[in-house]
Amino acid sequence: MRISTQAANLSALANMMRAQREVFEANQQVATGMKAPDLKGYGYSAESIFAGKSAIARTESLVASNQRLANRLEVQDLALERISGAMTELREAMTTNDASFVMAEADEAFKTIRDALNTQYNGVYIFGGTRTDTPPFTGQTLDDLLNAADLSDLFHNSGRRESFRIEDQANVEAGTLADDIGLSIMGVFRDLAAFDAGPDGPFDGGENPAQRAFLADRIQDSIAAFDHVNLRQAENGALQRRVDKAVTAGQERIDLYTKMVAGEEEVDMAKAVSRLTQAETALQISAYTFSTLSSTSLLPYLR
Repeated sequence: MRISTQAANLSALANMMRAQREVFEANQQVATGMKAPDLKGYGYSAESIFAGKSAIARTESLVASNQRLANRLEVQDLALERISGAMTELREAMTTNDASFVMAEADEAFKTIRDALNTQYNGVYIFGGTRTDTPPFTGQTLDDLLNAADLSDLFHNSGRRESFRIEDQANVEAGTLADDIGLSIMGVFRDLAAFDAGPDGPFDGGENPAQRAFLADRIQDSIAAFDHVNLRQAENGALQRRVDKAVTAGQERIDLYTKMVAGEEEVDMAKAVSRLTQAETALQISAYTFSTLSSTSLLPYLR
């Protein structure tokens, strides 16, 4: 029976348990690199950590959205480039003295521009405006242009472009509308097809005066259409640069927020290792003290 050693034993046991807890916590910090296993362990810093992580998540979502928009704008730029190139080839065909290849070139250019106007990105028609699930241009051949009561009947895009949020307080409209760039172009094709089928056609050799005068007017129309396409391509390029800057700025904010959270959340590894070493030493001493006191009794001295 122990009498006076009981208090000492309880104290030694408490010290050993406290040392065990210190070893566990220090070992956990070394293993995870974190000051605590959950937000409860951070006390007043928990609110700052939660706010920082929420800001990181929002910014990451915005950066991902901007990267998708940047890819879409790149696809749109390529489509506009195809349209611009097709118009250049058509104009060059109309400037030659031999009109034999005018309609062949017109047919090829029409197909190229038709396909470009119906370009899709991730299943969305990029020139459809807010109407993204329907081909914005449904003309398939030059005859469709001739048979249409009005060229606008062949365009099925909405009247409004899609809106995208690129920053917390900034939205932009992206996606040129098919009829905006296509109506004047299709007007040139329809005029060519109608003239070729008319009394002064077809274009099958050297140009006669009527054909020469007609083509001169169409060349001017094609130049105007070409310039309009290039204007839309320049606007697209300006938006690409803005979106790229937004992506870069977003990534910089993510880095800043991550450092701020790390400062609150992550442990100083050198201090954590030192704390673990000290805790292990304290545990060994506590265990030795408890073991020594446990084997000590006053009974022999009471006999």
